[in-house]
Amino acid sequence: MIRLFPITALVGFALLAACSNEDDSVNKAAIMPMLGAVMHSETEEVLRLANQGTGLDERYPANQATPMIMASGSDQWPVVEILVDHGANIWAHDQFGTTMPQMAVTSRILPGSDEDKARLRVIEKLKARGYPFPPPGRAEILALEKDGKWPPLGAAR
Repeated sequence: MIRLFPITALVGFALLAACSNEDDSVNKAAIMPMLGAVMHSETEEVLRLANQGTGLDERYPANQATPMIMASGSDQWPVVEILVDHGANIWAHDQFGTTMPQMAVTSRILPGSDEDKARLRVIEKLKARGYPFPPPGRAEILALEKDGKWPPLGAAR
């Protein structure tokens, strides 16, 4: 399976960083604080913002990715776990139908690493909330949404 998202994530990160002539601490704080924290791999800032409920489901304008999708695309599984634990929308997808659970299945993170342990915990949390595994592919997600069937009825956020 070809993983297109990491390329779009890198492009998205580059565009987010370049979208302002201001210094990026101003950009990050003023425009999209959670996406900025994810982009800069600032786990403590992600946790601080998540505790405030700030930016959990922000959308990156170029591809509609959420912080959770961007974090999973760059294998930041402890960050993903923080977002899941604080109520980020596990059913979210970007404009291409890419979801965080798809990234969890296809991740190439080092098995047994702390990041991998966080990834495995995230998968268990998703299953506990009724997320289908293996997760539907991108085209299926988009088709289900078009038919009004995504997220599934009664799905826990």
